[in-house]
Amino acid sequence: MSILTRDALLHFVHFVCIFSLASLLACEVALFAPTISRRMLNRLRVIDRWYGIFAGLVIISGISLLSFGFKPASFFTHNPVFWTKMTLFVCVALLSIPMTVKLIRIPDGTGLDDAVTFDAGEFRRLQMFLYAEVAVLVFIPLCAALMANGI
Repeated sequence: MSILTRDALLHFVHFVCIFSLASLLACEVALFAPTISRRMLNRLRVIDRWYGIFAGLVIISGISLLSFGFKPASFFTHNPVFWTKMTLFVCVALLSIPMTVKLIRIPDGTGLDDAVTFDAGEFRRLQMFLYAEVAVLVFIPLCAALMANGI
């Protein structure tokens, strides 16, 4: 396999992981509500778990690009836009923690029809973390585009 083919495949895997991550975050935003059924809570837990898995896969695929891609690692590591992109990714990860912790700490109910209700303040706080994740995540592709264009 040529290095260009390998580079293209590594980029493809990286993009699929990133798009999956963004899609899972969009699902969390769409499904999170002040009152959710146990079924919906279980779905949110699964989505959040996959969100974490794909965040890890984004990191692994990114490191693979850095190590085995066409451009040398120094192309990335000497670029301040790359470090801005990494910082934004860390911010997204940190912003995801409160929702994950909350979903884990909600005790399992007795039946799937039981509802979970968040108090208004807690709901707004968690919703703001979700919106902040989206807002920060939007700028990561901008950094990637700037880097791809030699900036």
